[in-house]
Amino acid sequence: MITHNNQYIAKESLTFPLLVTVMFGVSLYASIYAPKFWCIFGAVFFGLGVAVYAYKYIRYGRTTLIIYSEGITIKDWGKTKTYNWWWDIVSVYTNWNVSYFARFVERWLRIKTSVNGEQFEFHDICLSDLYCRSKSVRKAIEKYAGPSRFDYEASQETKSYVSKIVLLASIVAVIGIFICLTYFSE
Repeated sequence: MITHNNQYIAKESLTFPLLVTVMFGVSLYASIYAPKFWCIFGAVFFGLGVAVYAYKYIRYGRTTLIIYSEGITIKDWGKTKTYNWWWDIVSVYTNWNVSYFARFVERWLRIKTSVNGEQFEFHDICLSDLYCRSKSVRKAIEKYAGPSRFDYEASQETKSYVSKIVLLASIVAVIGIFICLTYFSE
């Protein structure tokens, strides 16, 4: 989180691209010294990942969330910039979604805007990819838009739902590890 020139800025973390780069290096090393199919497949797979991230950062830069007195700006590589002005924003809340791809649980910032006073549009940005915490984003929204703009009830509902899923998954994982340890220890 960076507070600069009376605005809140959260930029994309570099953890996943660095992990992909390290895995590419390890699989490239393994494919040179042990030219097996899986080593070469891993080098090609992670090499494509490095190429995609290199293209993204050279062409579009890092994903950025900026909260300031006029509204919210989202700079993403799919869209150049999205401006959401405070007078158009109905509510903002953090949403926890269960994900089965890169992470088990992802944090999202959902922005609900009104179009012509009757229709609603939702704009989402993944907070799990950014160097920020939900609490600091909430405080920035309260600072620049007032405390009435942040929807505490919607944030709490999704948080309790996902915490139940994570608790259940943790219990299943502990039981699975216990069964594997007792089964394979003999």
